[in-house]
Parts: sequence; C-alpha cells; structure tokens
Amino acid sequence: MGHKNAVVAAYATTALGVSGVSLLAPVLPELAARYGVDVEAMALFQTAVMVPGILTAALAGALAPRVGLAPVLRSALLIYGFGGISLLVVDSYPLALLLRLVQGVGGGGLVAMSFLLIARAGPGQRLAATGRNAAVISTMMLLQPLLGSSLGAISPVAPCAFYGLAIVAAMVVPGLASAQTAPPVQHYRRSTRIPGQVMWVLIMTVVLNILLFGWLLLLTPLVLDAAGVGISARGWTLALQSGLATVVTLAVARWREAGRFRLLLISGWAIGASILLGSSLGPSELTIPLLIAAGTFYGAVNPTLVSSLSGAEGGRWLGWWQSSARLGQVIGPVLAGTLYADIGGGPTLAIGGVLAALVLAVAILYRRPHHASTRPMTLGN
Repeated sequence: MGHKNAVVAAYATTALGVSGVSLLAPVLPELAARYGVDVEAMALFQTAVMVPGILTAALAGALAPRVGLAPVLRSALLIYGFGGISLLVVDSYPLALLLRLVQGVGGGGLVAMSFLLIARAGPGQRLAATGRNAAVISTMMLLQPLLGSSLGAISPVAPCAFYGLAIVAAMVVPGLASAQTAPPVQHYRRSTRIPGQVMWVLIMTVVLNILLFGWLLLLTPLVLDAAGVGISARGWTLALQSGLATVVTLAVARWREAGRFRLLLISGWAIGASILLGSSLGPSELTIPLLIAAGTFYGAVNPTLVSSLSGAEGGRWLGWWQSSARLGQVIGPVLAGTLYADIGGGPTLAIGGVLAALVLAVAILYRRPHHASTRPMTLGN
C-alpha cells in the first residue's frame, strides 16, 4: 500500500507542477488588460514562473535525501499554492511578476520530486509508474488550457483559484509520501562530477524543452496564424499534439520497461527532425498534420529520458533533470520567437529540425562506456 500511496502522491504532484504556464495561457490577453500592460509583456509573466526552477529543482533534489522528501515537498507545495492563489487579488503587473517568481521557487522542484517518489519504488514498479507519470504531464498540457479558458470566462484571474489545490495537497500528499515502505537507495559513491551518461541525458533534456516550448507550443500557433488558420483550429492543433504525446507515452511503455531506451531516443529524435524539416520544406497543406504529429516526438523522448535517470543512484539526478528542463523552457520561447521575427516561420522550423537532427546523430553514435558508474542507465544498449 505504501508504494501505491507514493505513486498517487507523485501523480497529484505532477498535475500541479505543470500548471504554471499552460493553465493561464488562454487568458493572457485579458490578464494584460487587467494589469494595464501590452500583451507582449505577458511573455515575461510566463517566464517568471519558470526561471527560479533552473536552480530550485536541483536544490530540492539535493535537500530531499538530507532533510526528508515529505517536508521539502510540503514546503514547495505551500509556496507554489500561496504564490498562485494570491494572484486572485492582484491587479498590479510588478506585484504579479513577483508572485510568479515566488510560485516558481516552489514549483520548480515539484515534478522532480514526483519522479523521485517513483524512483524510490521497487524496480518492478518504477519504469511503468515513471511512464504513466510522464503521461500525466502531456495529459495536463492538454486539459489545463481547456480548464483555464473555461474559468477565464468567469474572470481573467479565476484560473488562479486552481493553485489553491496545491495548499490542499500540501496537507495530504507528504503524508502519502511518508507512507512509502521502501527506503531510498543510499549506497552509491557520491561525487561532485556528473557522469558523462547523465550529462548527455541532461543536454538532451535541455534541447527537448527548447523545441517543445519554443518550436511546438510557441511557433505552432504563430505559423498557423500566418497561414490563415483560425483560433479554434490552432487550439485543436495544440490539444491534439498533447493528446498524441500521451498516447505514444503509454503505447511504448513496454519498450521502456524492457530498457530499450536507445532505440526510443533514436526513433523519437528522428521523428522530431523529420517533422520540423518537413514542416519547413513541404507543402503548406501538410503543415497542420505534421505539427500535430510532432506530439509523437515528445511522447517518445521525454519519458525515456526521465526513465533512464529514475533508477540511477536512487534518483539522485532527477533534480538536475528538472533544472535542465526549466532551462530549455526558458530558452525555447525566446530563441524561437527571436528567429521567427527575424527570418520567418519556414526557416525557423528548419533550424529546429537541424537541431533535432544533430541530437539524433549523437544518439546514433553514442555508446555507453563499460565503466559507467550509473549502472541502472542503459542508453548505450
């Protein structure tokens, strides 16, 4: 029962941890009007909740083994919840930015800690639960914009009430985490060096999130809008991307559980490179189907990366993984938006495709060294 409680706690934590951006995305124009700023200023509003996680995710991952996962998780949920729900009564843009930064301090490590909970489960449960937790991410990316737009019809700040659930979770989830019966793995040699295999996973995580948040979540609606595609079709394109990512995450679960990480990574990056290059070079009528299909890229790669780290040294590197993800999430929209403004949609999509192709080439050439210290990882197999 302890393992099941911990897995439930992990899924709930993930659902809250990925709500910082997607929940409020539909109401950004209305929030800009409330704060009396141009809608372009809301890019900083969204970025503010992600930047602290570059540091706090790794910090949370380091603190959890030392002071206990439950108190760290409770503190993070409370900070995230109070920072978010306070937006209900704020109409000042500078104060809203400050609260988003506070949210980011708490939210930065939530997803990492959810995977850390799962990493402490038995080997027979870990990979399956890790894949399902990754599916929660893409599912919430699908559902939260719909929830945000529905609540936004009441008030632009109404979606912020959702963050109050983090305060409720802070009272419940750490107790479920404490009920876990299996102790964390503690008997690995600690080193300040990041193993080469782990570093490769972290680099791929940065690039993946650059492409997801820059090329898929930001560039997709911009390219479709330039092609005359209406708001409804743009929304459905993004929703179908996330839905397809969830389907693929679940569909290839057996391959992950069998340790076929390298095959999944090569396949995923090949799909990503092909879709982005095809979108830039192919006929315009293929743009929407190809961009929808890009969800398969994320669904194949993201759960594979986190699964490869979940069993390494008791999940020691999961905080670094989340920090790497946050770094990519911050860089992606800035890089893609700048390129789009300077050279247009087609060339920018092509650059994304080339970036994915470079990672693919390294994934094909990379072989795990026989002396690798993180034995649960099998990227080179």
